[in-house]
Amino acid sequence: MKELLATSFLIGALAACVSPDGSVGSEDAIVAGTDYDATAHVACGFAGNPPTQTCPAGVKRNWGEDGTTLVEVSKPDGFKRAIFIRGTTPYGADSAQADGSAGWTFSTSRSGDRVTINYGPETYVIIDAFVEGG
Repeated sequence: MKELLATSFLIGALAACVSPDGSVGSEDAIVAGTDYDATAHVACGFAGNPPTQTCPAGVKRNWGEDGTTLVEVSKPDGFKRAIFIRGTTPYGADSAQADGSAGWTFSTSRSGDRVTINYGPETYVIIDAFVEGG
């Protein structure tokens, strides 16, 4: 499972770094057909379960005026979860009264280059290189 996630991440990250003419640039390219700097699959879990699933995700680097990064994860229910990150530190997620997420607790833990985000009953694992590029 870890190898699959790493491979999926690398393929998505490499695809985002190569321009249509085959050259590799130092600035982020936009993934064709999206407004993301890179796409990958991240480990995810729902309903209080561990992150044993994979969910498609996209990253928008320097999304906010302060350089904040946005990671959007497509959940199995068809909705997206937005996760806000400064540097490589997630600090929040979108919420709504309608789905109950406005009252959820947000916490993170780190193991090397991976950060695990617990947001209410949802769990996501994001690799630093996906956030930073490279």
